Amino acid sequence: MRSLIGDRNVFATKRRVAGVVGEVFRLVPHPQAHGHRTLMYHSVGLEENSTTVDGDTLSIYSMTLTQFSAQIDAIQALCTSKGISIDVFGSAKNDSLSITFDDGYTDALTVIAPLLCARQIPFHVFVSSARMNGHDRKYLSPAQVVELSNMPGVTIGAHGATHRSLTSLSTSELAAELQASKVDLEAVLQKPVTTMSYPYGHVDESVRTAAHDAGFTFAATSKWGFNEASSDPLLQRRIDMWSGDTKRTVQNKILGHWNWFGLLT
Repeated sequence: MRSLIGDRNVFATKRRVAGVVGEVFRLVPHPQAHGHRTLMYHSVGLEENSTTVDGDTLSIYSMTLTQFSAQIDAIQALCTSKGISIDVFGSAKNDSLSITFDDGYTDALTVIAPLLCARQIPFHVFVSSARMNGHDRKYLSPAQVVELSNMPGVTIGAHGATHRSLTSLSTSELAAELQASKVDLEAVLQKPVTTMSYPYGHVDESVRTAAHDAGFTFAATSKWGFNEASSDPLLQRRIDMWSGDTKRTVQNKILGHWNWFGLLT
């Protein structure tokens, strides 16, 4: 999860301002934005005003099934009308969209998969291997990771071994962290793991190089925006999806009317 600065009132103000700017961009005539959009989610299926995501005191990334279902409805309707395909993370298709989930919460299996698999929507789940091997039931266990990976359209990627900020590690610690995250998941899944998401979105050139050296071919950041065919596969941008996003907000984000937000991330 990428840290959000400020208290509830500050974030609410930022979101209102961003929403207004997004509407202005929508109303001003300009060419349709093209590229691959990768949506970033975390946890789904909670009751109102509760949270699963660590540090999410504002319940921004912890959303209810009702909220998520409404967003998926909006995504499917817009993609159909605009000719945007829903594809896997790492797609190089020009007008396409992929859906990703960070942290490997249990609801990826119990809540998210039943909804998306029923609609034949592929999605990616990034799992921290230490959390997977721990005993906290809010995270997927090894058996649950295997079960989830065997569902149609589901891909498992790495999210660090211990979910530490990779930019804070020494060269040797960084290499060990990335290698462990890959090896641990591959031992459980019995197949290659070639994608990852940088914990907290923290990445610099050293981390990017270490990810490449560890054998990852695609990696997701928390930097806002679309990806093009020429975009660095190990520095893929994403679009932050929040619990309070309305149908209109979801549409504006997918249409690129919020891409200016990348200047702030």
